[in-house]
Amino acid sequence: MSAAGKPLGVAEEGEAGNVVTGANPPILAVLVLYQVDASKSVTLASFFRALAESGLVNHFQLLIYDNSSSQSLTPVASPMPFSYIHNPANAGLVGAYNAALQMAEKEGNEWLLLLDQDTLIDASYLQSLWLKQGDLAGEQRCAALVPKLLAGNTIISPTRVLWGGRLLPVDKTMTGVAPWEIAALNSGTLLRVSAVRGVGGFNPAFWLDYLDHWLFNRLYHAGCLVYVLDVELVHELSVRDMRNIPTARYNNILLAEGKFYQSCKSSPESLVYFFRLLVRAGKMFVIPGRLRLLLPTLAHLARHLTPKSLNSGHKR
Repeated sequence: MSAAGKPLGVAEEGEAGNVVTGANPPILAVLVLYQVDASKSVTLASFFRALAESGLVNHFQLLIYDNSSSQSLTPVASPMPFSYIHNPANAGLVGAYNAALQMAEKEGNEWLLLLDQDTLIDASYLQSLWLKQGDLAGEQRCAALVPKLLAGNTIISPTRVLWGGRLLPVDKTMTGVAPWEIAALNSGTLLRVSAVRGVGGFNPAFWLDYLDHWLFNRLYHAGCLVYVLDVELVHELSVRDMRNIPTARYNNILLAEGKFYQSCKSSPESLVYFFRLLVRAGKMFVIPGRLRLLLPTLAHLARHLTPKSLNSGHKR
């Protein structure tokens, strides 16, 4: 690590790691940054504060993976050793997560915690996470533990996956193993390392968007289970307000969305998605601020949802 106020260096192999004695190895957390300095990251500050308040500092390791154009400064008052990888070429989420997955396998971590720069971490969440992963240590089918993420007072994750790709947020009272297919946002999700490796690691085809959809879909079809924690975290969803989303980012989402349906959904579900996109395009005529997104949506329909594409759904 660097001295305070100095740029962080690229992590050396094996640099991250609090050695924890006991039955359960530490959890490796990976925090992905983009154009946010680590020293000013509210997620990192809340994570450090929650570790101190929960008394779990020695039960976590940390990898900061920085996709920003410039290196970060050392976070103030870090309570733990950590590794830092700077990738100015921007490897997206998938590059960061696969780097963390390899580190977890090398260091012997059984669980990998995904964090992004839009989630506030608290002590009760970390305590619940640590206790529950210990309880589920012998239940190898349980591949993920997820909190309820809230934007305002609305649950945005996890969601129940309905036929045709429709998503229904879980009830606030929901806790325990989900009895149906479920999807969750990346941030705050705890993943069993062996389960992620079992589905081939994080798919490079989903560089940024829909990586979480793809992962939970693959885990579900591999027979894995997801445990919904009885905790809530505040999350700022960057694409929630479509009026302000950059057109380039919207195009990236469309490309990933189409790729997800073509690779993971059946042909009938891809057809349903086609009609849902038509409805989405129609709404852009009447919802203020969305007309500029109409042409990219129509281009996506033409590019990805031709009859050939509709018949290329994943065969399960």
